Amino acid sequence: MINRVQEIIVFNLGLVQGYDYSSGAWQFEGYGFLPTGTSGTSTVQIHRTTEAATVLTLMVVDGQLKFYHSTLVESDIYDRWMRINVIHEVDANKITVFLDGVQKLEMEGNGPNSFHFKYGVYAQRDETNYMESRWRDIRVLKKNG
Repeated sequence: MINRVQEIIVFNLGLVQGYDYSSGAWQFEGYGFLPTGTSGTSTVQIHRTTEAATVLTLMVVDGQLKFYHSTLVESDIYDRWMRINVIHEVDANKITVFLDGVQKLEMEGNGPNSFHFKYGVYAQRDETNYMESRWRDIRVLKKNG
């Protein structure tokens, strides 16, 4: 069971501050809204802190949420609030993504490092001129014990 650590109030361009981690099980939870027209952008990432590389990037591509540009996570994502949960079990080298309480993706975590969660819009490939995401009820949780 993942227990709530603290509700995050201070953000820097969507970087969840003060919650770098290198072991244990951590979870990002937030309600995201992606309006029609936003495409070619990442919206949630697990980022390594020691190098400029992501372990997980959830991309908005033409109304679909994808793992990078390839694996479909969810279709028809525009104009609705979605509860997005990303659980990173560092010691087990596992990442799991849930949308609205339904598991959508499970993958290996690319090994040990120091990490942090990011969210928002970050232009990637074939991005639209207009990109927006709205977020509420952002939390970071850590499994105790």
